[in-house]
Amino acid sequence: MAQRVAFWFAFEASHFYRLPHLSDEENARLFGKAARHHGHNYRVQVVYRADPNEPPARWEQMAQITRQRIDAQFDHRCINLEHPAFQDQLPTTENLAHYLWHELRDGLNAPVESVSVYESETLAARYAGKQITDPSGTTRPQVALTRVYSFSAAHRLYNPQLSEADNRALYGKCANPYGHGHDYRLEITVAGVPDPVTGMVINLTDLDALVHREVLTHLDHKFLNAETPPFDQIPPSSEHIVGYIVERLRPHLQGTARLVGVRLWETPRSYFEWSAD
Repeated sequence: MAQRVAFWFAFEASHFYRLPHLSDEENARLFGKAARHHGHNYRVQVVYRADPNEPPARWEQMAQITRQRIDAQFDHRCINLEHPAFQDQLPTTENLAHYLWHELRDGLNAPVESVSVYESETLAARYAGKQITDPSGTTRPQVALTRVYSFSAAHRLYNPQLSEADNRALYGKCANPYGHGHDYRLEITVAGVPDPVTGMVINLTDLDALVHREVLTHLDHKFLNAETPPFDQIPPSSEHIVGYIVERLRPHLQGTARLVGVRLWETPRSYFEWSAD
C-alpha cells in the first residue's frame, strides 16, 4: 500500500522580480510591486513517498536533513543576490517549487513526490515532477499555481420547484426566506509551464483581473438568489457556486495556463472542490 509523509518547513527571505534588459518603468508595469526589493515568510511543504516498514526515526532524520538544506540556501538571504541558481532566473514561487523539488530529490536522494512553496497566504506553487514536451521537442516542467481570493455574499438554499415545506425539510435553517451569509475563501489553481523569461505560469495581474471580472463582480456583496443568475432558478449551494466559477473561468484558461482546480471554503470547516483531474 502506497503511503506518503509530509513535512512543513519555513524560512525568511527577500527577493525582487526585475529583468535586466527592461527599464525600471517596464519592470514595474510587468511585475507591479514585486519589482521592488521585498520579502516573505515562506512556508514549504515537502511530500515524500513512504515505505510503511521504515521506522519513524528515519523520517525524523529526513526532516532534519531537509530543513538544514533549505535553511542553508534560503533562510535570511536575498535570493536574487545570494543564491547561484537564481542569478539567471527569477525567484518566482513557481521557480522556487521546481528548484526545491530537484534539489531535495536529487541532492538528498530522497523519494520526494511534491514540493509546495507558499509565498504568502494568497499565493502558492506546487511541483510534482510532471513535464511537458513542447513543439520544439524541449521538455519543460509543469507547475501548478494557486491564487486565493475572498468575497462576501448572502444566499438562501431554496429550490423554486419545491414547496416551502419541502425546502424547509431539505435545507433546514439554510432555507430561511431572508437568507444568511458567508465570507467565502476562493482558491483558483492554474497549471502550465513557467515562462522561461518571467518565471511565471501566468502574470498575476492578468489572473487577478480575470477573476475579478468574471467571478468577484458577480458574487461579492450580492444576495445571490436575487442578483446573480442562474441562482434565481437553482439553489446557490457551494457546489453550484463552484460549478458557476468553473464555467466562467475555464474558457479563458485553456492556453498556456490551464484551469485545473477550484476550491471554495464556505466556512473554516467546510470546502467544496472541482478538479480537472
